Amino acid sequence: MLLSSIFAAAVGLSHASTSAADAHFDWDGIEPSWDLEYTPCYGELQCARLLLPLDWLKPEDTSRTVAIAIAKLPAQVDAGDEAFGGTVITNPGGPGDSGVIHMIRNGHYLQSMFDGEKRRHEILSFDPRGMFHSTPIADCYRRDQADSSLSQWQLQGFGLLGDSSTEQFRRRRAHAAAFGQRCALADKEQSYIREHMSTASVARDMLAMVDTIEELKRKEMRGGSEASRLELRSDQVKNAATEPRIQYYGTSYGTVLGNTFLSMFPGRVHRMVLDGLVVGEDYVNLEWSTNLADTTKVVEYFYQACFAARSRCALWRSSDESWGSIKARVDQLIAQLDQDPQPVAIMGGPEGVITGVEVRTAFLDPLYDPLNRHEALAKTLDDALEGNYTLLLEQLGRSRKVDVCSAPAAQEEYTWLHHANLAVNCGDGKDASGFDIAYWQSYVQRLKEISPHMGDLWAEGTFSCSGWQIRPKYHFGGPFTSPAADPGLQSGRPSAAPLLLSSLYDPVTPLRSAYRVGRGHPGSRVLVQRSVGHCAFLSSPSECTRRYIREYMAEGKLPAEGAECEPDCVPFEDCPYEKAVLPR
Repeated sequence: MLLSSIFAAAVGLSHASTSAADAHFDWDGIEPSWDLEYTPCYGELQCARLLLPLDWLKPEDTSRTVAIAIAKLPAQVDAGDEAFGGTVITNPGGPGDSGVIHMIRNGHYLQSMFDGEKRRHEILSFDPRGMFHSTPIADCYRRDQADSSLSQWQLQGFGLLGDSSTEQFRRRRAHAAAFGQRCALADKEQSYIREHMSTASVARDMLAMVDTIEELKRKEMRGGSEASRLELRSDQVKNAATEPRIQYYGTSYGTVLGNTFLSMFPGRVHRMVLDGLVVGEDYVNLEWSTNLADTTKVVEYFYQACFAARSRCALWRSSDESWGSIKARVDQLIAQLDQDPQPVAIMGGPEGVITGVEVRTAFLDPLYDPLNRHEALAKTLDDALEGNYTLLLEQLGRSRKVDVCSAPAAQEEYTWLHHANLAVNCGDGKDASGFDIAYWQSYVQRLKEISPHMGDLWAEGTFSCSGWQIRPKYHFGGPFTSPAADPGLQSGRPSAAPLLLSSLYDPVTPLRSAYRVGRGHPGSRVLVQRSVGHCAFLSSPSECTRRYIREYMAEGKLPAEGAECEPDCVPFEDCPYEKAVLPR
């Protein structure tokens, strides 16, 4: 989710690449089609490859296409049943995270959020253009593991921006420029896919999906004749007010995608739930300066939850007077390792050096996903305090052997996630290739002042755009606004204003961002789930939040101003309910 793949690559985290090890499916066995043609996959799911124009500015050019990998969890009722609530399209964020993996890991959890007594929904997600199972792919190394690993090792050797001298900044920028050149060269051999990976292009893809989903539903209900399909398309053109409308749930960067769709195609929106809001204007200006407002509070929450859990938290000591006692020990460890880096070697893996950066980096995923990861983080830090760094290396993915000779990468390995991330982020944002070293030094310092724990790590994502060369053909830079909703399906207006969700404290999409986004959409409401973590979705299940979502989906009814929900689970305690997991 949101940019984590970029600073993961910079510090060597294993999730800079993603594996589909959850299951196996031969996507090459599906013939891409201009219509949705599903085949069983991954157990209960159904998969398809939808052909769409590569360039939405030239949609008539069918010689240049993308094949979008789609996975859906069918509804528990037939499409003709009065309880069928339609399709909910989801995006897990990134940009770059795989919607297919999201469905494998979280499909049932998502369905439980939307399904109530009166409505049953099918849940659908997809790998956006250039990403994982969609083709062509945006892999700058064309699945060459050796070149990819060598580049990443060189980047790690330069060190993080927060610790860099002016000379190191120059080297880092030169490396970013070299990588940008590499991707530009690869683009010529990959159908120029990176010129067509903008959020605007993906929003237009979703509009096409909405139409093809509706065509398939009506085709099945009317017997599936070609004449009926053409008749349906003709009917839609004649009456724009009855055109199919999207139902959408987006988290993290997925809120940028949803906000873009709502702003570009307001009359094609039925329901929209956005969770973990990114400010669109900040995003397209390549600032990313509003994200870290509550990061310190999320870090402190880890220590507070640990202190409250007492012996259930490995970091707790009976002598601790407050959560601050635990934090002080870890802060001292970070400072000591920055001053005196420690060598470490383990059997069956590479040797390494542990500094304070590695300890701070270990917090990244746990800050996003406290419910699933706080206990493991506490154990990792406790071992590190005792001088045992094995768990730390494992968490960072550095204890594993990397077979650089295994080229090309296996189909199940998504090794270009951060390449896809750059293509979207850097293309959507303003051109950063002309920013000088002084600008970047000032930028890093500003983010460190906002978040001492995470500011320099966060800056890695934006700095990666300093060498990016490719600009998108189809771009949307705002305004991120929509007209007032009209439940009467008036042309050009959404059926309902968006429902905006937020955790009370989110490490990278603070609550204040939800209110700021809401100002662009009259009638929208912010529902606060009083949990901690990235998006209400990841931070905790909440039956209260589910009730509001189901009511909104069924009736378009939004919560009252100031509505809040309690989480059903908290870290370090047993949670008897199904939980969401990171989609990578």
